[in-house]
Amino acid sequence: MSSPFAIMFAVVLALVLVVVVLLRVYLVHVRPRDVEWIAGTPTPGHQEAEVYTRYLQRHRLHRLVGGLFGAAFATVVGLTWYGSITIGGGHPLADLLLCTTAGIIIGALSAETFRLSEPLTDTVSASLTARPAAAHPRLTRVARVLTIAGVVVGGLVAVSGRGLTSLWVAILGVPVALVAEATQRAIAGRRRPVLSDRARVVDTRIRAFASRSVAWLQLAFAVLVAAWVVSGIGEVDGALASWTQTVLVLGGLVGAVVLLHRGAPRPRRSWVAPAT
Repeated sequence: MSSPFAIMFAVVLALVLVVVVLLRVYLVHVRPRDVEWIAGTPTPGHQEAEVYTRYLQRHRLHRLVGGLFGAAFATVVGLTWYGSITIGGGHPLADLLLCTTAGIIIGALSAETFRLSEPLTDTVSASLTARPAAAHPRLTRVARVLTIAGVVVGGLVAVSGRGLTSLWVAILGVPVALVAEATQRAIAGRRRPVLSDRARVVDTRIRAFASRSVAWLQLAFAVLVAAWVVSGIGEVDGALASWTQTVLVLGGLVGAVVLLHRGAPRPRRSWVAPAT
């Protein structure tokens, strides 16, 4: 007869598999409306629709896997090192919301980093058409400021004797910011290959979305890291200071989720396909 532990493990594993399948179906599945949104037309060609569909599926799958990894990471680290997991408080690495959100953001960024290893081609096309500029440069500048400020604040917290948590969290945010910046440059600055007119339209549409998405994701991660830095300060003196710290941490988490949603690979509910 099977032991109670084995039965419990089998039940938990079955529930996890059911959740993964449901998430795969509802979060990764691409609908015709999604294709119309990224294509900018209600009547994309069959081949174009296939390219858009694969691209959106890639983005959504990376976000899903990243979120699941973040949740699993917080659970394992929290139970192993700290004896519990938290939601919206406690140690950053044991916080389910913070780690899950960070996992989604990093996963979404990883969906675009393939551009960093795209092979160069000797066959290029010359064009007098100006290259599209990177989307939302203001968001990128704000993200840079937050990233630098996080490292500075983390350093001050460490010098003041409040521990190294804020500093190492801020430092961990730097390579993610650098990858986002490099990806943004790769999106906008790659040499133009020779493409058919139809393929050029698809490439332009996908690059436009990718540039917007990376800008929102970089800012979302910078806001999230800033929340981690504030959380890593630990207990502060005074009710007002404690209340301010709580508001900043929770506000950073909510802000990161909102920004993450802005860069999502799906249209808003209010979006309406343009008339033909």
